[in-house]
Amino acid sequence: MAEMCDSKEPGDPEEELFGGQRVKKKYTGRLRSSRSLPECLTRAQLPLLLLLISLGFLMLLVTTLVQAGLCRPCPWKWELFQGSCYFFSQTQNIWKDAISACQNLRAQLVIISGTEEQKFLKSWNTRNNQRTWIGLSDHHNEGSWKWVDNSSLQLSFWKEGEPNNHGDEDCVELYSDGWNDNRCSVENFWTCKKPLSPCPGS
Repeated sequence: MAEMCDSKEPGDPEEELFGGQRVKKKYTGRLRSSRSLPECLTRAQLPLLLLLISLGFLMLLVTTLVQAGLCRPCPWKWELFQGSCYFFSQTQNIWKDAISACQNLRAQLVIISGTEEQKFLKSWNTRNNQRTWIGLSDHHNEGSWKWVDNSSLQLSFWKEGEPNNHGDEDCVELYSDGWNDNRCSVENFWTCKKPLSPCPGS
């Protein structure tokens, strides 16, 4: 049987028969229960408090699991490769507009820095049979190839006989098994690159 708490406080009036008449007297005795009202309320609220704490932990756990499940190192429709994210366009642009499109995605027209990266991009392009702009050109200074971050070309993957500057070709496209210089005004697909975003706690 649950313990009942007495709400009577010292000084509360109490009726008593005296000489056949009801008179009020001041209460001077001890409370029937040794527990005070705040203690009783605390005892009554304890299950609710424990429930609220449990719900809080449950919500925290669910939130953590959802964030872990939704956290992606690359945005949707981007491909992850060796610590970088790549976006392969589904539309075509001239080289200059491809640069702007990548900047709008907080990325840059792809700079190819190694053999494995070249193989990855070549595999994608061969599979989709696309000519794709990369971030390399010599439009500022003929024969001096620079990436879009103004770094000089160190490692190259030119197709045989390229670059040949046939018809003022100053911008570089990835096509089939290598690079080809082409006119910057040609509309090609394009590839953006940016660093991955680590998930919280990783």
